[in-house]
Amino acid sequence: MIKSCRINIKGADKTAISVRERKSEGRMDYLVDFGEGLSLTEFSLVFEFSSPLTKWRNHDYSWVDTKQQRIANYFSPKVAILKSGIKVVAAQTDGLWLFNPRYPRRLEWIIVHRFLTPLFDYKQDDSPAFRAPLVTLKGVRTFSFLFTRGLVPEFSRSKIPFSAIINFSDHCDFDSPLLLERQRQLFKSKDIIVTKGFFMYHHSKRDYNASYEYNNEELNRWIDDGHELCYHSLSQSTRPKEEEWRRDLEQFANRGLACTTWIDHGFQPYNHSRFSTSGISEKEWTKWMETAGVSVLWSYLDCGTSGAGMINQIDPEAFSLSAYVKQFRSRPNLSSLASLLRSYILYFGTKKAGKRYTRLVTQLRSKYRNSFMGAVVKLLPGIGFLFWQLIKIVFLSFKQQHSPRWQSFTPVFFQSRVGDRDFMFFQTVELHNFIDTFSESNLNLLINSSGVCMAHTYFADLDRRKEGRIFADASGNLMPGIEDVFSRIATASAKSQLWLARVDELSRQFQSFTHIHYDINEAGEIIHYTDRPELEMIIRYVE
Repeated sequence: MIKSCRINIKGADKTAISVRERKSEGRMDYLVDFGEGLSLTEFSLVFEFSSPLTKWRNHDYSWVDTKQQRIANYFSPKVAILKSGIKVVAAQTDGLWLFNPRYPRRLEWIIVHRFLTPLFDYKQDDSPAFRAPLVTLKGVRTFSFLFTRGLVPEFSRSKIPFSAIINFSDHCDFDSPLLLERQRQLFKSKDIIVTKGFFMYHHSKRDYNASYEYNNEELNRWIDDGHELCYHSLSQSTRPKEEEWRRDLEQFANRGLACTTWIDHGFQPYNHSRFSTSGISEKEWTKWMETAGVSVLWSYLDCGTSGAGMINQIDPEAFSLSAYVKQFRSRPNLSSLASLLRSYILYFGTKKAGKRYTRLVTQLRSKYRNSFMGAVVKLLPGIGFLFWQLIKIVFLSFKQQHSPRWQSFTPVFFQSRVGDRDFMFFQTVELHNFIDTFSESNLNLLINSSGVCMAHTYFADLDRRKEGRIFADASGNLMPGIEDVFSRIATASAKSQLWLARVDELSRQFQSFTHIHYDINEAGEIIHYTDRPELEMIIRYVE
């Protein structure tokens, strides 16, 4: 079945690792010995089969061909069919399977890779720098394949059997006390459950901002309604003095709120994405989070911006550049063009292009006091820059698989170590247009593919350029069509077509997948078991 196995490694000498093969009926084990421990930035095993892989069990629980690149992360089936008709099944969920159609007999099993755990730090100039993961593997790790012509297992990502998943993790940047209440009333009337971000302290450039310090009674009503509250850093604006924001941290750590999820906001010096440049040690930062009970963090990354046809973040093609171009062609106007340019620069452009775009947006939003021609002259370089980005879009859009690099392996939840402690991180979909994102056709697309949409939202955003927002004005009047959006989601939830979950629930659910194992019995049938019997797993067997 398997002709050879080789190691792909970065961060250590591959001669420090030994691989031993063990074969039994219907099973092939590869025992990898890392000795007393190796710190690696990349590690995978590359297997060469005796027969080409011709079919792949996809993320949507369907059989697809192998004419294009295929992946299977830990939350999707790791099952393929050889040309000989034999089915190949991973005995555990660890890591990611990667198939490249240029090498039809080859399968790479990736365990450590920066795109499995995409995280970055903001540098002093506010530019992001992606981290190289440093993972220590020690002792003997076993990677096993099972072979059968019979039924193969697959598990449900959702607690509702093989349904879609939707989560709203809301950023409270624009919340006023009134809009905070209006949101809750809307969701209560529709049976919608969300993860609601809040500012702990009232220090804001906006006088109207809500905070736990001033509005704890209303925020506690969210808890009573079944929502999850999560920290959105600690305040809207940054405290001017270090001793002030350090005091906030000390109080937050010892306040005793039962919130396990943290979402970075802006460039706060104590953010997970920023503390390394603020004189905070990993040990100190980890202690604050551990004392406060925080165990789940936003990665500060979106896989893309949702819209028509773009909703399922575990589909590696859903947020490709060609998908954005297709979206623009379906509604070709100035607003769509601006959205296309923004998406290209943010998700596919260079760091330099991103910074230049940010400067240009600031210029466009400023009030020029000089003449109109003077403003045009100032903006000419920026206009030229945007034109050049359009040219690049035309050429790159022909690459159907061209997706944001951190979306290559479609991460949703993943574990990463900070100091001496492991945290769960989650990646999101940026959502501004609720009406397009949750149209009937888009919702059906998500449901029919058993997809996942973890929406990064701003419920109280009143930006008039965003026609699909929730509120029409600061008085809390709803935009036309918004009630239909949430009624549609609620109906699908009531029919068990989707799981409307909180971040804390999803974190536990995704962690449970690592406890699933498979074996093969004497009859050649694949069986499943877990090393945590108390966990309720939904597993079915398919042809």
